Amino acid sequence: MMKLRRCLALLAFAAVFMSGPGYAKSLRFASGYPPNSVAEQAAQKYTQVLKDETDGALSARVFSLTLLNLLESSAGVRDGMADAAVVLFPYFPGEYPRINMLAEISMLLNAGGEDPAHAGLIFTGAFSEFLFQSCPGCQKELAAQNQVFLGSGSTPTLPLLCTTPIREAKDLTGKRVRTSGAQWARWVEEMGATPITMSVNEIYEGLNQGVVDCTVQTTTELSIFKLDEVVTDITLGVPGGVFGGSGVNNMNRDTWRGVSEAERRAVLKASAVFSAEASWGYDALGAENLAAAKENGINVHQAGDAFRAATQAFIDKDVETIAENYRKRYGVENAAELIDAFRPLLQRWQDLVGGVESPEQLAQLYWREVFSKVDPARYGM
Repeated sequence: MMKLRRCLALLAFAAVFMSGPGYAKSLRFASGYPPNSVAEQAAQKYTQVLKDETDGALSARVFSLTLLNLLESSAGVRDGMADAAVVLFPYFPGEYPRINMLAEISMLLNAGGEDPAHAGLIFTGAFSEFLFQSCPGCQKELAAQNQVFLGSGSTPTLPLLCTTPIREAKDLTGKRVRTSGAQWARWVEEMGATPITMSVNEIYEGLNQGVVDCTVQTTTELSIFKLDEVVTDITLGVPGGVFGGSGVNNMNRDTWRGVSEAERRAVLKASAVFSAEASWGYDALGAENLAAAKENGINVHQAGDAFRAATQAFIDKDVETIAENYRKRYGVENAAELIDAFRPLLQRWQDLVGGVESPEQLAQLYWREVFSKVDPARYGM
């Protein structure tokens, strides 16, 4: 198996240097998302910036839903089936325990009972900064998978999308709620409801047929999965948190080492744009969908004060649960220390993104505060 992996990596390495006219270097980027999606559009922007930054010496070709799907992405990049790909870390809990633990505490964004504007932009900055600069254990997890982390991306905050009005915690009692992560499942149970697991492609029918009463989902999915046809009520302010456990451009380590230092810096510059475009795109689409939902008669509620307070009490307690779970299940002995070190970055990035008004400004912010501080001569080498 090791010999096979080495052969695949060598073939991938050779492909980088033997594709395109004059052997210009071309990277194969695997996208598990369909054409014209937010993630796909961000990937295309990345390829253009990479080409511009290297005067065409290094380029990337995006393979949408053809080279690797999202479940194949981690092993595919590791083994050189693709040079880079979007890797959703929660799909691979055993391979990336520290990284997933940090992704699981995103409900800390709602500390104090507030639901911050642009939560996904905040989390992307904090998560990327921490993985690049302050988490040696995370870097070891990536190295073990023969990968280099090159930036993150996050969704907007997660509200409740329902077929019944939910304003207070008591309204959720006895309801069936679809969740997409362990932290949200625990919150649902704490609120007296039953968490349900189903794939994202099943949510429409689940809501339509009454199999579930609500789903913990971003408003971006209202249009992407046509949930605006079956959702009647949206509750903002709870449970909160974002889906931020992603590597938008995880690169094969051999490929990364096979390009020049100047080209690695160009990849970092383009990756800052990738992170910004993906996070901004999801944020903007979520806001557009929420406005459209109001116009089309979907009821939008703000969670009551008591509901928010109960959620805050859960968050305070659940942080300890998360640390203990990862310590016991995956041997992350410094789990609590990692979480404590990560917390201040959420406030730092909430302050930083406050004045951002465009994806271009966001990319400049990510570059200045995070990506430009990564040393391409040493990182991943």
